[in-house]
Amino acid sequence: MLALGESDRYEFKRDVDAVTVGLLAALANWVAADPARDVAHLLVGVDEVEDATTGLVAGVPFGLPKGLDKAVARIQDVASKTRPVPVDVFIVEEGVAEKTPFVRVEVRPTMPPHFDDQGRRQTRQGRSTRALADEELLRIYLDREAGSFATRFRQTSAELQLAVGAVGSQVDQIAEGIQRHIADPIRQLIGTTAEAADAAASASSSADSASASADSVQYEVEHVQRLMRDLRDVVKELQDDSLQNLAYRVLNLRRQVWWNFTVDTWEHNSKRAGLIERRLRELLGGDVSLDAARNSWELRVWQDLLEDRKSQRGERGTQKWWDAAIREVVSFMEQPAYPGPDLPDLRTALRADLDHEIHHPESETNRFSRLVSEP
Repeated sequence: MLALGESDRYEFKRDVDAVTVGLLAALANWVAADPARDVAHLLVGVDEVEDATTGLVAGVPFGLPKGLDKAVARIQDVASKTRPVPVDVFIVEEGVAEKTPFVRVEVRPTMPPHFDDQGRRQTRQGRSTRALADEELLRIYLDREAGSFATRFRQTSAELQLAVGAVGSQVDQIAEGIQRHIADPIRQLIGTTAEAADAAASASSSADSASASADSVQYEVEHVQRLMRDLRDVVKELQDDSLQNLAYRVLNLRRQVWWNFTVDTWEHNSKRAGLIERRLRELLGGDVSLDAARNSWELRVWQDLLEDRKSQRGERGTQKWWDAAIREVVSFMEQPAYPGPDLPDLRTALRADLDHEIHHPESETNRFSRLVSEP
């Protein structure tokens, strides 16, 4: 490295104080600007010597008068101040057994483009530094988000595969979920990618078009992020509805009910308290059904019971409340059924005041209309 001389990839600094936030950001951006690059090297404690005949510049170890430890601490401190997140620096101490030790710093981007406190986004060009062009900025943003999307997509795909294995026989539900939440959005994503490519091509024509394209890319990136969140929601929904997961949730909720009953009634020693305990133990200690629909129903019943308990005074159920609640649960479990909809007398309301029912957003007719339009 010393013999190769200073260039885009290799930077020499005699004094550690010459290492700045802008320099580290520029080196990291130089790496990010080209996918073929993986690292830039900064040699600190190395002096530049120009060959009088060839004019080539080589590096000669100068040493670190303040010591290796202070030099390393200084570089790490400067790296921590790069924006938007610190660049990655790997510091290697060289020539420690010699009189003129120096450090080699491997600089890599983390979330490019990087910049300093003044917001300057720069890169290396030869032995100097220049501002990143709009086209370079756009390419860096695209590469960064493409890599981030690929990572998130792989993670989601793995989760989805696990979910599919867990739900087993629910093939129709999985197919519908994949079609609605994965296949259709991915078709939209293909169009999004084409639009982003067009935006990148138009960016090369002028700075103004590049700026507009960057805004478009930002919108598309957000769209991709929303897509990934939707994919995760699908995976979670599939996992929650799997037979194994439903059974586990029923068992866990039964334990919660038993714990809350114990907290509320442990001081009661009456015959009635013992009877209530035996009835609840029979309910909670029974086998969990293998029917997914029944398990979903039981979850709803116990959840409603716990919610109702929270609404009681002090968020605790009395012995009388637990007696009534258990009787209600028994009736629900014997004949599971959802209550029918509340059907208001809309005809009478319309005849009484047609203008109010049609134009007022909170009229009985309009409230019911919103319920009808809900999916």
